[in-house]
Amino acid sequence: MSTVSDISQSQASEGSRIDSRRFSGEPLLLRLDLATSAFYASLKDEESKRLMEIVARAANLDIANRPATKKELKKYKKPGYSDNTRNVETKYRAKEERLLKSGTFDPQWGLKWLLSYVVLVDSSVFITNSALRLCEITEEWLDALAKDVCEISDSISELKQVLEDARTELASIQLLSDKLPGKFNSACSLLFGGDLRQMHIDPYLPKWVTALQGHDLSASVEPANSDLMSLTEAQSCVDGIVDLNSTCTCCGSFDIRIHKLAPVNDLGLVPVCVYKFDRQTMKDIEELTLLFEHDIIVHMRENMVIEATLYKLANGQHFIDSVTMVWPSYTPLDYVTLL
Repeated sequence: MSTVSDISQSQASEGSRIDSRRFSGEPLLLRLDLATSAFYASLKDEESKRLMEIVARAANLDIANRPATKKELKKYKKPGYSDNTRNVETKYRAKEERLLKSGTFDPQWGLKWLLSYVVLVDSSVFITNSALRLCEITEEWLDALAKDVCEISDSISELKQVLEDARTELASIQLLSDKLPGKFNSACSLLFGGDLRQMHIDPYLPKWVTALQGHDLSASVEPANSDLMSLTEAQSCVDGIVDLNSTCTCCGSFDIRIHKLAPVNDLGLVPVCVYKFDRQTMKDIEELTLLFEHDIIVHMRENMVIEATLYKLANGQHFIDSVTMVWPSYTPLDYVTLL
């Protein structure tokens, strides 16, 4: 929180306008709570209120269980109730101090956490297609906060940029979740021993196992699940890229951070430079290349992170399967736990 010493003498001598809200003495948490509660009361429909409750909890603002009672807050700053005003501020200051012991006040980090982990995992927002509406509610809330909370108004442009990125990327993630790992990676998984191969084999059809192991194009068998890729289609996808007698090694489950998208190659696939990312050290640990179809990479953004199982073929080419999550590029990965 800013103090008087943050304003330089040169600014004061030039007659700069000083925002009196910075020196009101009110705890930051109290100012956030008062502005948030007023905004919540202005919402008309139940869905907007439900989404705002999710936003508020992410900001450590519990609309239903505020540090002070409704009666105390009604009398706050009213003439003749100075003891009540001090009591309210003491309660909020105590909670604020408890919160600050486990972190700092960082609106950008909090917004990124809300629009990644909370939206995708910790609530039903994403699966109920309410993510874009939550972005709208959040922007309206930030505008309301900026009128009374200088710590928000100081960074409003950066916060709005995070919201703009979220609108684009959350829609892209929804499409990517339907398309990944893509045809080439699925074909490799089926042909060379990935997770898809295990799903494909019907134990009641021994000839299917023989056909897979021998890569027999003449075998007239169908996959156990009609939604899965056929053997013939899989062989067509890897033709000219991977020898059908190739072997592969499972490298394990990783966070795979998208670094750079390359132009489409002659085979219609796009080489994507990625990094294996280690959340323990928050560092990239190995650079490698994956191949995806064009209809997938148009939805990718640099620094998005894909959680998947990684494999390495005998010719050095990598592929993925078992994609469990795609994280937006702005996700604060120092918090998010690997699923």
